[in-house]
Amino acid sequence: PMLAHKAEEEGIACVEMIAGVGEGHVNYETIPSVIYTHPEIAGVGKTEEE
Repeated sequence: PMLAHKAEEEGIACVEMIAGVGEGHVNYETIPSVIYTHPEIAGVGKTEEE
């Protein structure tokens, strides 16, 4: 996954939970993933099986 974006969302969720101002939810279905090969492979969302 794109770890910087994932880490940012998890950090915000953590602070919301600690402060009691939100539910602290991270939607992992919207975090993109990429494999840097040739050709590159990328995806976001659910797979066909899901």
